[in-house]
Amino acid sequence: MRRLFSSWLNVLLLFIPVTVGLELLKANPLLIFVSSSVAIIPLAGLLGRTTEHLMVHVGAGIGGLLNASMGNAAELIIALVARHEGLHDMVKASLIGSIIGNVLLVLGASMIAGGVKYERQQFN
Repeated sequence: MRRLFSSWLNVLLLFIPVTVGLELLKANPLLIFVSSSVAIIPLAGLLGRTTEHLMVHVGAGIGGLLNASMGNAAELIIALVARHEGLHDMVKASLIGSIIGNVLLVLGASMIAGGVKYERQQFN
């Protein structure tokens, strides 16, 4: 238990039961959304650390596949729930937003960070 709360960020895990309680009490949807948003931050970190730990044991190839799959777990869950509810436009928007976010944000931030240190960059 001490290892779970070794990082100050993991203290935000306390928002998981808070969110469930708010949902059961039929609280304001905005409050539930904010609480859920805060609770998912340490969960994403735990998921990343878990896949890194697994990568050590299963190798870089399978570990990379796990990291890519689990890194998009939120989009997958949103898509499955929205599809079940018949919200096909939301599924499309979620997928497009994820792709655009990865292309623009991740690639752009990598290029800027690399350009600060190196004049010429190479991709392997």
